[in-house]
Amino acid sequence: MKRTFLFTLLVALLSMSATVAMGQKRAKLEGIWQMCFYVSGSQDSPGTLRAGNTFKILTEDGHITNFTVIPGRGAIITGVGTYKVKNNVLRESVKKNIHLPMLEGQDNDLQFTLSENGNIMSVKFFVKEDTQGNIIDAWYYETWRRVEMPAEYPQDLVR
Repeated sequence: MKRTFLFTLLVALLSMSATVAMGQKRAKLEGIWQMCFYVSGSQDSPGTLRAGNTFKILTEDGHITNFTVIPGRGAIITGVGTYKVKNNVLRESVKKNIHLPMLEGQDNDLQFTLSENGNIMSVKFFVKEDTQGNIIDAWYYETWRRVEMPAEYPQDLVR
């Protein structure tokens, strides 16, 4: 219970910093981002954006932490490192990543675009090979939604 409270407090505090950052003139990437997926019943339409269980925290001092919430079990950190933004490139210097270990110790350049007033970040990045040296030569595409603090506590929230 104490761990859940501390996790909720951390998310709330970082959400407030994301809201403050968005109030500035130039859109900033600092804050909490939630990975999302497009879901559709038709092959002709991307559908609607749905929330996933993976989050990315970008701090003001240039640190990055990715974590995934495992329903009913808690959360795990999946990646850590530092980042810099130049033009429309988010360069992640990956220290550790259990999801994509081939990125460890490397700079990973994510080309990004922002939409919906800076609240949706679409990224793409290239992976040349896996940890065994097998050629992947593939682009990865991800969509992230900025986590914001609502004006009031949601009545339907289950804790």
